[in-house]
Amino acid sequence: MSERLAADGIVMNFAGLRALDQVSLSLGRHEIVGLIGPNGSGKTTLVNVLAGALKPNAGSVRIDGEDVTAFPPRRIARHGLVRTFQTVRLFGTMSVFENVQLGALGAGLRRSKATTIANELIELFEIEDLRDVSSDALSYGQKRIVEILRSLATGCKYLLLDEPAAGLNEEESEHLLGQLTSIPEKFGCGLLIIDHDMNLIMRLCHRLHVLNQGKTIAEGTADEIRANPTVVEAYLGSQATAGADAAANPTAANPTAANHTVTERS
Repeated sequence: MSERLAADGIVMNFAGLRALDQVSLSLGRHEIVGLIGPNGSGKTTLVNVLAGALKPNAGSVRIDGEDVTAFPPRRIARHGLVRTFQTVRLFGTMSVFENVQLGALGAGLRRSKATTIANELIELFEIEDLRDVSSDALSYGQKRIVEILRSLATGCKYLLLDEPAAGLNEEESEHLLGQLTSIPEKFGCGLLIIDHDMNLIMRLCHRLHVLNQGKTIAEGTADEIRANPTVVEAYLGSQATAGADAAANPTAANPTAANHTVTERS
């Protein structure tokens, strides 16, 4: 059985508007794939279909070969697919440890096992000093990390991250980049990431999938996408040069250009 998250020929209509038109995408358990495109291109709609929040008008979603297209989100999560949202959704009055532990408890693990997993994740991501801190007291970047840890505590095989770098400053974005890079190898968990921060996306992702007006217009490595004239015209523009410079020499790149982030929504 192939261990992949696979969407095939997804069509999604809203009141006569075709939001997704025959979109196919795949994600392996040791991959990081970036999903990019201009405002309104269908990125978040696709993630909602993958996670079961929307049922497509046509096409299928499979997890490790099993058709989960008609499954509700909770059942899809039990099959190993978890997602985060554009806005952080932590339990503010609970500590970092309790939030992470809750991810494992929600996956049906016993409290003793959930406690062990939460402690291991907190140690692995080097945030032991935040273990007992209320989530309300965290910086925005710290909240993002805790949200990702809570997702990993479920034991997910595929994690969909919707704009994880949104609202982060340059230092926080760099820290997030380092943390995300290691996830597929350490956890056997594939990442599908929507983000408008081309500095982060170009350096982080093994492959990129580009949407425009609900259709796939390109797929490939960061270098291939930067060189694709259709993508440059539709979305990247001058970001292609900035992203290339940052990927080639991130420490020497102009900080303003390297951290350029499109502010459009998905």
